[in-house]
Amino acid sequence: MARNELKIGTALSMITIIASSFIQILYTPLYMRYLGPGDYGINSLVQSIMGYISILNLGLGNAMLRYTVRYRAEGKIEEENSLNGMFLVIYSILMSIAFIIGIYIYVNLGKFFGSRFSIEELSKTKAVFLIMSLNIILSFPMGIFSTNITSREKFLYQRGIKLITIVLNPIMGAILMINGYGLIAVTVSTVIFAILSYMFDIVYALKLGMKIKFSKFDNRILREIFTYSFFIFLNVLIDQIYWGTDRVIIGRYVGVGGIAIYSVGAIFNTLYMGFASAVSGVLFPRINRLIVEEKHDEVNDMFLKIGRLQYILLGLISSGFIIFGKDFITLWVGKEYIEAYKIALWIMIPLTVPLIQSTGVSIMQAKNMHQFRSVVYFIIAILNLVLSIIFVKKVGAIGCAIATGLSFILGQIIIMNIYYQVSVKLNMFKFWKSILKMSLPMILTMGFGYVLNMYLIEINYFIFTLKVIIYTSVYVGLLWILGLNDYEKSQIYIWKK
Repeated sequence: MARNELKIGTALSMITIIASSFIQILYTPLYMRYLGPGDYGINSLVQSIMGYISILNLGLGNAMLRYTVRYRAEGKIEEENSLNGMFLVIYSILMSIAFIIGIYIYVNLGKFFGSRFSIEELSKTKAVFLIMSLNIILSFPMGIFSTNITSREKFLYQRGIKLITIVLNPIMGAILMINGYGLIAVTVSTVIFAILSYMFDIVYALKLGMKIKFSKFDNRILREIFTYSFFIFLNVLIDQIYWGTDRVIIGRYVGVGGIAIYSVGAIFNTLYMGFASAVSGVLFPRINRLIVEEKHDEVNDMFLKIGRLQYILLGLISSGFIIFGKDFITLWVGKEYIEAYKIALWIMIPLTVPLIQSTGVSIMQAKNMHQFRSVVYFIIAILNLVLSIIFVKKVGAIGCAIATGLSFILGQIIIMNIYYQVSVKLNMFKFWKSILKMSLPMILTMGFGYVLNMYLIEINYFIFTLKVIIYTSVYVGLLWILGLNDYEKSQIYIWKK
């Protein structure tokens, strides 16, 4: 039963990624049409601010999961119950800190954004901030129930709840927007769905036998937990600086219109990363076993195999977006957002490299060498922050995308590839030789797509769909003939591990 649940849960995860992608594509133009770019920008900005408050989680969720599973495996039920109590106390303290920080941010929103926001925009921003803050603050103590359910491998329940929320939440939002309700009502709806999920988690965790005991806290374990969580927290902080700060900077120096344009471009990269993780997740479990068995040649082969498999999909998406991205944005949200095309490209193209090398992160973690990556990423995240402020003052919203792209090139491509080669002992020369050879079909297909655009110049849904189908067919055909090896062809047939 557990094995079947794992398989069903994995399938639901894949469905959730696909459903989330399509819903976001469908939901965004509705948002633009009924609420306008201003409200869309406000929503994106507040979500970014919430991201900073949420990092107070400190990466403790993974630590709790690790120790809960250990205690249960060892039959230490009392220790597990005390662990639940200790984490509830810790999260309650963090919740109080988040509440204080939230009040401080709320009071100072006008000082920070007032020069670029109208009175109405600032009023809406404050209202949305208060509503979203309720969700973030509650998420701290509620996290222990979700983690406990995860520790029991109840994937079917968790993935099912997530999928239901992802589908129903935007449907309710669309109904509210179409019937004339504004941004505040849509935000309230989103928070209600989140609170309902918390309530289901509490009931289900208690039904599974979760108990909370506020005694016999182990100070040694507490120190271990915070040590273990530090680098996880650092990575979360870095991700937030990368993906959340840009909207805050744009709001400070450009305004909500700039945030809306930037957010449209950023959507493509969010979907891009989602598809990459969907491909890589299939083969990741083998990595740890190969490291333990010291099969270094097989580790190199796995790194190359997964990278090439990811590149098959990402090469199609990125090259297709380069050729047809402007048409898609015009049809999707309108010509006034065409700058989002350049914003997306500045991030998407450099981002492709760390995505097809994401197995390297697992290899470093298995070898306990991931600390270097965390430090490097932190440094270039700060560089990204500084460059974003400089560039956005000169060229507007796209300046943040340029800063992010340049930071990727320096840190995630140049520095990390040298580290992979010298310290992690991955054969990067072989990797890049293979990837560049595999790029030939993509380059030829892009040339074909460019010619296709010259003859099919009308912009409508039929012509766009026709061009995408033709382009994809040519890409697959050339890739099959010129790019794929026997292993990759077998994966396309049966996708076996």
